[in-house]
Amino acid sequence: MHSSVLSRRIALWAVAWLTLAVALPALAVEEEARPAPGRALARQATREHTLWITSDHSKHEVLKQAFQTPEEVTAACLTCHTEAAAQFHKTIHWTWLDPLEDPALKIGKGGLVINNF
Repeated sequence: MHSSVLSRRIALWAVAWLTLAVALPALAVEEEARPAPGRALARQATREHTLWITSDHSKHEVLKQAFQTPEEVTAACLTCHTEAAAQFHKTIHWTWLDPLEDPALKIGKGGLVINNF
């Protein structure tokens, strides 16, 4: 009888481990399939799924140079995209406030944070 109890326990453990081995990878794939919150918001804000290419940037003389810093690239971009900085400051990236915090605290990119770049 001891042998049959042991055999049954081994069988139950084997079934449990097999179930976990099959279920856990499926759960991991499901988690990866969910888009990040920022991507979901970006998709909601876009009506079409195709990119609009309004300019061939290889034709702009200001971009035909070896930039030394990211700031130089931004400065070059702003020579044509003159309203980009003001527009960017109105996006969710810049105006977001943490919905879980007291609104009076203004925690988030649109409020009072140390890392506001």
